[in-house]
Amino acid sequence: MKTYEFKLPYPPSINGYWATFKNRRIISKRGRDFRFESLKKMDGLNLSNELVSGRVSVKLVLNPPTSRKYDVDNFTKAVFDALTHAKFWNDDEQVIRLTIEKGEKVNGGNVAII
Repeated sequence: MKTYEFKLPYPPSINGYWATFKNRRIISKRGRDFRFESLKKMDGLNLSNELVSGRVSVKLVLNPPTSRKYDVDNFTKAVFDALTHAKFWNDDEQVIRLTIEKGEKVNGGNVAII
């Protein structure tokens, strides 16, 4: 089984990921910016188009840019959608186990994917 460990920019929470436009739910500018920056990072790591198949276990370590309180479960959607958009895997429905951990405050913030 192949393992991966890399970091992406700090994701927007689910509350900042979505926006409403003309009575439709769309990905917000913050969400689109995160997806774009994540794709650039994945390209730089040669992990775009990896197309991991099969069942996947994922650990996320959220390293926030501030000491502000947050709920760990509000960040998964943006990260998983970015990985799908980068074609790292076929779809996030492949995830059978997810662990989310609060990390340390770091300049700019990031999320470690393990």
